[in-house]
Amino acid sequence: MQWVGAIVRASSRACLLACPLACIGGAASDQDCDALGDKFVELYMAELSEDSRKLPPDVLDRAAATGREQIVAQCRAKSTPKATVQRCLEATSMDEFKHC
Repeated sequence: MQWVGAIVRASSRACLLACPLACIGGAASDQDCDALGDKFVELYMAELSEDSRKLPPDVLDRAAATGREQIVAQCRAKSTPKATVQRCLEATSMDEFKHC
């Protein structure tokens, strides 16, 4: 059941972006939103806890993919500003990513 926790954490991280992405208008392209999702995966995988790293790779991949899908969907649905996406792409930690 540890894999459930990993998926929940990925989903929770993605949901933390909902307000910042929803609260401002703009026009990021689909490609921009895809890049934002890729950045989420990069940071998510880089910041996994030691306990999470013990999970099977397919579980971690699914959790990252779930988070990526949510980020991309929110970005597209909320017309995220391109400048916001650029700030997020420059993030070097998940904490910075959540606050961009």
